[in-house]
Amino acid sequence: MFKIPKEYIADLLLLSVTIFWGSTFIVVKRSIEIMPTFAFLSIRFWISTLLLVLIFHRKLKLLNKKTLRDGIILGVVLFLAYAFQTVALEYSKATIVGFLTGLNVIFTPILSAIIIRKIPTIYSQIGAVLAFVGMAMMSFNNFTPSFGDILAIICAIFVAIQIVLTDKYSRRNDTYLLTVIEIAVLAVLSTVVSVLREPYIIPHKISGYLIFSFLITAVFATVYAFVVQNTAQKYTTPTKTAIIFIMEPVFAAIFGYLLGNEVLTAKAYAGAFIMFIGLFISELGPLVIKR
Repeated sequence: MFKIPKEYIADLLLLSVTIFWGSTFIVVKRSIEIMPTFAFLSIRFWISTLLLVLIFHRKLKLLNKKTLRDGIILGVVLFLAYAFQTVALEYSKATIVGFLTGLNVIFTPILSAIIIRKIPTIYSQIGAVLAFVGMAMMSFNNFTPSFGDILAIICAIFVAIQIVLTDKYSRRNDTYLLTVIEIAVLAVLSTVVSVLREPYIIPHKISGYLIFSFLITAVFATVYAFVVQNTAQKYTTPTKTAIIFIMEPVFAAIFGYLLGNEVLTAKAYAGAFIMFIGLFISELGPLVIKR
């Protein structure tokens, strides 16, 4: 009987995460037009934290200082990524922010080699280059990035750091506890920033769209996504994770078109195709050569 390697199962699960993340760009952009940015993030992550605690409450008694420390570090890095990304959405199109966030595919191999001394395979390197070329074709029409574009690029750097640190910390901690702490830190920091710079946290009127938005972002794009990421990354590499996550802007473009009527050019679609080729080379290159 043919047995699928754990690495490929992990990669498929990570790809499912990118679908949920890609769908949230246009949803979040519309939501922060209704309520303050960090107020939205605060409610989203508190809902996620509550769900995680309810699901994994029996594991909390196993929490130790090392897991707490690693979870806090991941939470702070991830908060910075979300903060820069969400504020970028105030100044740029959801599709463009999604593409620029994908720059982490270039930063991740570099940081992986520096931080955890893990050199990506030649297939992952080729895949990363192709993913970057495809992303550039989808993103750039000129060389004058806006303020929102710059924030999105900074976000990509923190995303890369989070991917590399998750690879390191997920191998030495209970991944479920790690996720609980990580998301709880997001909730706390979002609330602090909201209290300091925004007029309110709880919106005066909860619309049906906000309820839908919190459901999608808290349950699927946070609880499911980070439980999967923190668990699946034990069975794959940071560079492959980044290449898989580069599909996020592709799904952001799809949902941006379906939900926000954000239309792409022919060059952008060609770029998306090149990104898929890069993903396939990264995934299937070693298997083809082996056979």
